[in-house]
Amino acid sequence: MSKKRKSNFRGKVGADSKRQKTAGASYGYLNLPKGVNVYSPDPGSKNVLLDFLPYIVTDQRHPDRNEELDIAMPDTLWYKRPFKIHRNVGVDNDAVLCLASFGKKCPICEYRAKRIREGADKEETDTMKQSMRVLYVVVPLNSKKHEAEPHIWDLSWWLFQDLLNDELEEDEDREVFPDLEEGLTLKLRFDSKTIGKSQAFAEASRIDFEDRAEQYTDEILEDVPCLDEVFNILSYKELFAKFTEMEDEDIAENTGDEPEEDDDEDEKPVRRKRKTVKKEDPEPEEDDEPEVKTTPKRRKKPVEPEPEEDDEEEAQEPTRKAKPKADAGNKCPHGHRFGTDCEEFDECDTCDEWSDCIEAKS
Repeated sequence: MSKKRKSNFRGKVGADSKRQKTAGASYGYLNLPKGVNVYSPDPGSKNVLLDFLPYIVTDQRHPDRNEELDIAMPDTLWYKRPFKIHRNVGVDNDAVLCLASFGKKCPICEYRAKRIREGADKEETDTMKQSMRVLYVVVPLNSKKHEAEPHIWDLSWWLFQDLLNDELEEDEDREVFPDLEEGLTLKLRFDSKTIGKSQAFAEASRIDFEDRAEQYTDEILEDVPCLDEVFNILSYKELFAKFTEMEDEDIAENTGDEPEEDDDEDEKPVRRKRKTVKKEDPEPEEDDEPEVKTTPKRRKKPVEPEPEEDDEEEAQEPTRKAKPKADAGNKCPHGHRFGTDCEEFDECDTCDEWSDCIEAKS
């Protein structure tokens, strides 16, 4: 009589069933929580009513974090999650998350910085630039294709946040718009924009603030997704492989378990004159990062611009950052953040501390 074999499925099937009940859908570089959908306005739509809801911050390195003002600190409420992506990566020309958005080294940023130092054409280095994007949690109030429940809105910084900042500067009373109990409803008008032969996308052209018909309670936070935890973040090696199209054995030889250190790390950076940012190139050049040692085997030019809204950022120049007040403990002679804001301001071009600042950033 044969010995009864212990089943390999005990405990596993139940665990997988629970995972399926809680897992959501994959949406490119986002992993959507169960039951949460993406909001997408129609190009040219008018009188669009949205309530913006805050979420509970969990990321210790949130891009908006400000300890002094208690902004975007862990366990506090905040209304947006900025991040950056790289476009046209790999054989499928995918959009992928820039690891610098999460306080990590990014192989694409490293290689772009290396090519800039080597004097590569701007056309080549621009294909590796970061694109600024923002996530929000919104409740569409009068949409025919969206339920009046929390949705994730993922769009370019330039298609909404830039205009919103201008509106908030005009009237500080509007700053409470994402508050649960004192919030305001935003009435938006979207223009229909296109780039080249791409499909039309929506760009906010007007924002009005109205009293909410009904406010929210803390219970709604149970249905609000945590925007810090919806990203499909690749590891350094995974992104390196996708970008360079290298095989696993080649990656092991060139990266090891962690990104390699720059051989020239101890050397002072060579000062270079920053190029003027043109109208069609809104993002300022990224600061030099430690370089990727291995040149990608193939680097294709991007395909025709995708019909995605954040390509519109190429059509305008971002407003310069306001100069902060001087800080006695700050090494920057102009009052900016030493080792952080290098090359973000006009005075960086002639600053005597430029070399030390960019070295501290890298």
